[in-house]
Amino acid sequence: MASVRFAVTRDPSFTTVQLERIEEAAIGILSRVGLKIHDPELKETVRQAGFTLRGDRALFERRRITSFLDAERTKNGNRFGVDDRPPSPEPLTLGVSQYSQHYIDIETGEVRPFTSDALIEATKLVDALSDRGVRAGAPGTPMDVPPDLQPVAIYHTSLTYARHGHHPLDPRSVRSHRYVMEMAECVGHPVRLLPVYLVSPLTLAGDSLAVVLAFKDRIETAWVVSMPSIGATAPIRVGDAYALNVAEVVGSAIVLKEITRLEIGWEIQMFPFDLRHMAMIFGSPENFLLQLASMEVNAYFHGTTWPPGAGNIHTMAKLPGPQAAAEKASIMTVGALLGWRHFSHGGTLSLDQVFSAEQLAIDCEIKDHVTRMLEGLDGECDPDACVRDVMAGIEHGFMGLDSTAENYRRLYWHPPLFERRFLGAWQEAGGPDIREQARAEVRRLVVSHEFRLPAELQREIDRIYSRAERELGR
Repeated sequence: MASVRFAVTRDPSFTTVQLERIEEAAIGILSRVGLKIHDPELKETVRQAGFTLRGDRALFERRRITSFLDAERTKNGNRFGVDDRPPSPEPLTLGVSQYSQHYIDIETGEVRPFTSDALIEATKLVDALSDRGVRAGAPGTPMDVPPDLQPVAIYHTSLTYARHGHHPLDPRSVRSHRYVMEMAECVGHPVRLLPVYLVSPLTLAGDSLAVVLAFKDRIETAWVVSMPSIGATAPIRVGDAYALNVAEVVGSAIVLKEITRLEIGWEIQMFPFDLRHMAMIFGSPENFLLQLASMEVNAYFHGTTWPPGAGNIHTMAKLPGPQAAAEKASIMTVGALLGWRHFSHGGTLSLDQVFSAEQLAIDCEIKDHVTRMLEGLDGECDPDACVRDVMAGIEHGFMGLDSTAENYRRLYWHPPLFERRFLGAWQEAGGPDIREQARAEVRRLVVSHEFRLPAELQREIDRIYSRAERELGR
């Protein structure tokens, strides 16, 4: 995308006064309710770091919280406000999810548990679509290997079959992550940052925390984040929900900085929850609005500018079809017009439970559709050339002009899948179905997949995986 000619702006989700009230509420939550810590050893470490404990909860003095936030804002230049730079000319890209435990069989249409072989085929597709802007590795979790071995199997598959598969995975256990870290080191992408996924509400616990504490001497940064759901694990009022999330994230960041001496990053986010279906509703209008709002809340507490867009194209649709296409296209269109350039969870359905190769092919089509829209139109007119073309066009027809041939591809994007013919021409061609064409393209891409790791690297990660199988496969 050479230039961006079409973009939009939006109003902020919050006023400064509202954000200040959220901050005051978060300080009140940390000082009066506190952060729950289950592990006795961690609790004692927190006590020795100078925190007051009331039962299982660490309480925070106001001064400790405000000093932490002041230092963060000062480090970032106290620049809170919208990022009003022109939209990036970088091309749109897609990611996938490593969490899908199921896939849709393109031959039968059935939803099936991911096997190792099915995951390899799906990863080949992801890699083959790299020239369409897909930047990812294995799009799921193989369910035919033991749970502790699954993260190692995902990473091994990513490295073996995808040129963009070197990004280390989120940790799932201490036992398995040592092998992931060893593989990452082997291919030249060592793990220097690990996430800590908190348990909402207000609980510092979980497998990711155990991984960070186990490997704190091998990393440089821990990244703290949680997934609170409005009305389920957080209050139903938006401002109140963000206050709770700020409290649990900032409180955990303060604790981890004290006890690990690592660089601590942290992120505030919020998710919608439908009480009728007892489910987080990704792909919904509310989810996109909360993505936008979270950008602002993060920027306020970090003292940075906030990007106006967002790019999570989850959907709750279970199969490719109207809902999946509508939700993904609407979010990608608005997000891109607001300046976002990378969209996660391509090909992912039912939040991140199902991977669909067919849907990923359609998501690439949506991405290219949106890319063409961003480019806008070139309204240049050379009067002399215009008059010559009009005279020639009137006499011979405009379709046969050299200028038409030269400029046709500059003006029009030609979709590989989306249908543009009139009804009669479509019927004469046998009435091809877009979904079947997508499946045929998937088959072609998987068969034509060619990526290979250098042989020496492949042998080394195979050796690491064999050791992981012997230990974790029991």
